[in-house]
Amino acid sequence: MNHIISGKMKLKSILYILLLCLLFGAGKGFAQYTIRVEGYVKDSLTHEAMPSVSVMLKGTTIGTVTDDRGHFSLQATSSENVLHVSFLGYEEVELPLKRNGINNVTVRMKPISYTLSDIVVKPEKEKYSRKKNPAVAFVEKVISRRTVNDPRRHDYYYYSTYDQKILAKNDFNEEEARKKKRYKQIDFIFDYIDTSRVSGKPILPLYNEELIEKTYYRKSPPVERKVIQGVKRTGLIEIFSEDGVKQFIEEVFREMDLFQDNIPLFLNRFVSPIASFGPLYYKYYLSDTVTVENEPCVDLAFVPFNSESFGFTGHLYITLDSTFFIKRVKLNVPRHINLNFVDFMRIEQDFVRTDDGTRLMTKNDITVEFKLNAKSKGTYARRICLYRDHSFEPPEDITVFRENNPVMETEDARKRSDEYWQEHRENEKEITQTSVEKMMAQLRAVPAFFWTEKIVGALINGYVQPWETNSPIEFGPVNTFISGNTLEGARYRFGGTTTTNLSRHFFVDGYIAYGAGDKKFKGDLLVEYSFNKKRSFRKEYPFHYVRAEYRYDINQIGQHYLYTNADNVFMMLKRRKNNLITYMQKAELSYYHEHYNGLGYGITARHLTEWASRYVPFAQIQPDGVTALPLDHYRSAQLEIKLRWAPNEKFYQSRNYRYPITLDAPIITLSHTVARKGVLGTDHHYNRTEIGIRKRFWMSPFGYVDLYGQAGKVWDKVPYPLLIIPNANLSYSIEPETYALMDPMEFINDRFASWEVTYFMNGALLNRLPLIKRLQLREVFAFRGWYGDLSDKNNPWKPGNEGLYVFPENSYLMENRPYMEISCGLDNIFKLVRLDYVWRLSYRNHPHTPNSGLRMKMQFSF
Repeated sequence: MNHIISGKMKLKSILYILLLCLLFGAGKGFAQYTIRVEGYVKDSLTHEAMPSVSVMLKGTTIGTVTDDRGHFSLQATSSENVLHVSFLGYEEVELPLKRNGINNVTVRMKPISYTLSDIVVKPEKEKYSRKKNPAVAFVEKVISRRTVNDPRRHDYYYYSTYDQKILAKNDFNEEEARKKKRYKQIDFIFDYIDTSRVSGKPILPLYNEELIEKTYYRKSPPVERKVIQGVKRTGLIEIFSEDGVKQFIEEVFREMDLFQDNIPLFLNRFVSPIASFGPLYYKYYLSDTVTVENEPCVDLAFVPFNSESFGFTGHLYITLDSTFFIKRVKLNVPRHINLNFVDFMRIEQDFVRTDDGTRLMTKNDITVEFKLNAKSKGTYARRICLYRDHSFEPPEDITVFRENNPVMETEDARKRSDEYWQEHRENEKEITQTSVEKMMAQLRAVPAFFWTEKIVGALINGYVQPWETNSPIEFGPVNTFISGNTLEGARYRFGGTTTTNLSRHFFVDGYIAYGAGDKKFKGDLLVEYSFNKKRSFRKEYPFHYVRAEYRYDINQIGQHYLYTNADNVFMMLKRRKNNLITYMQKAELSYYHEHYNGLGYGITARHLTEWASRYVPFAQIQPDGVTALPLDHYRSAQLEIKLRWAPNEKFYQSRNYRYPITLDAPIITLSHTVARKGVLGTDHHYNRTEIGIRKRFWMSPFGYVDLYGQAGKVWDKVPYPLLIIPNANLSYSIEPETYALMDPMEFINDRFASWEVTYFMNGALLNRLPLIKRLQLREVFAFRGWYGDLSDKNNPWKPGNEGLYVFPENSYLMENRPYMEISCGLDNIFKLVRLDYVWRLSYRNHPHTPNSGLRMKMQFSF
């Protein structure tokens, strides 16, 4: 009985305790609130995002971790309203939160003080000083040894590379996309959705490139050769020139060399954190001691003094021994940098060292998220290079160094099997598997997509294929089908070219044009044999051809087009009518050879006949020096020799033009043209020599300067069409190597020197102004000029110059001062527009010529 009573009492006690718990729990429940909080966690020193940070409601188990952007969001019902943020190596942070509302916060975490070599360093941004700063002393030792471990100090160096590039639509939400009409016919694309390795967001891969490559280096004489063993490219950007896209992507996503002062990236130059002048540009902090691949390292954090400048934030992980070896690099670009479209960037590099201390890179991983604007979801891009099989032995085939081509491709590089690619994808954790090729095949089976791709491709490349596949001919350029000018009125043109589907060596190109005003047919026929086998089109790099061409067409004197066609419909809008137009018949036979080292040379035999027009009459001065009789035409049989040297030139190759990507190396041109009177009906002796140079000078971190200079001379007595006429720009567009406020044939010379200096400051001034810096504008200043002269023998106003032609109206002799223009502009307006205001500094009294004006240009730049 006592046992039963005792048991009942125990049961009552337990029930009583449970009741109390429920009561207290209920009481606490009545005091609960809905807590909503989201925000970012950043390093207080570098301002870079901190991933994998623990974010909790204090006193609860409710929490989350930050993503790779340092972003987090949390919603819970709780009586606690204190946010607790913690991460190893950083001081914990607690923030009070308001209840029943949304809390938007940015948490800045400070690294904890650590003892390194008996020195205690506590980083505090507001008290930073370079003097007696152990972090600065430490990084100076790193800088002093940055070239000691270079693998290229060996006589030979070899390694193989797996290189993958991916472009994808970022944050591609399937649920949202299925509600949109444009995805109803192509709903199969949802089967190809992948996950970003950076943010964990869904992505839709649109382009994938894989490359297997071997690199061979020899120290003396220095030579580097690359041999592509396998290459596979597929995706939406196939509508662009493959070589052009390859060159552009290679330049944008350069393999970053941390161990030089200036790092090329996004077509800009960033200051390396271990640049020789790094301590003047960066703040450094000894932040932590960590273990990297079983080796203790110092975590050296860094951030630029100016957060808007072209530098990096990030961490270097450096060994604690006397070698100061960099094991790992993590870099970001500052959030407020004046860099277009780049919303997020992360670069990671890993290094190992050999027994003799040589530094070998094993991984280069760059991930970028691009956005056109803040509201768009943008594009995810990643390039990962894995390096292996390093060796310092001479290659088995030493003849690889005798090849002229710095990048060679094996015959079967584009025919590799799926088994080959699987075999070379050794590190599955690092490499993203995609099915872009399969998805594109399905997309092209949809008529709407098929024709959209065809139309966009025609607009970009300028040519239309009449057959779907393997077309032997193309028609174009489409932007020249209709245009107009003063002499011809409306101009209609139709042209085309053969393709590599007909022959990879032999090409025919040409057009027929008709002027509605002058009622004349014109045309051009070009026949070319290329000694190099072409993959896609005739003008692929490098050139090595023999060519014959016959053309009868108009000649717009004093206007030359460098990066567009004279018949481009978009060039019709001009600031004034141009009637300085003649007719010209020209037959040419030419040979040109371009080498991979940048040297090009050629010779052209030319016979031309130029006819006067009603706007440009030819009036020949007679022996009496007063009378001038009309002349119908003149003839000249010429031989031109030209040289061009452009080492390490980077350009985007379109179907017809090369657009320079960088001008880091000089581009030097030299030409001489000669004609002898009486040869093939030539009317005059003629010798003309010209030399030019272009070069870009980087002034990191204060932008860059593009310099162009040219000089030339005509050595003989000739009529004015054979003299030197400056390149006048009548359009409202900003064009290189032209004069925006000069009229065609305003000046005629037989010797000259010209220059153009353009300083792109990249926002070095405007980025420091409050409010204005939000617009991310960039300053541009330009100064260009032409200093020419006309010798007495070519001056029609001088006595004794019979045989010369009377100069057209509104042509002037240049005085003892140059023609000069200066411009001041804003670049990066809406991230696409450059707007310049141009002033004419000299010869402002010439009638019919503007002394100032506004010019613009649409351009893509990071």
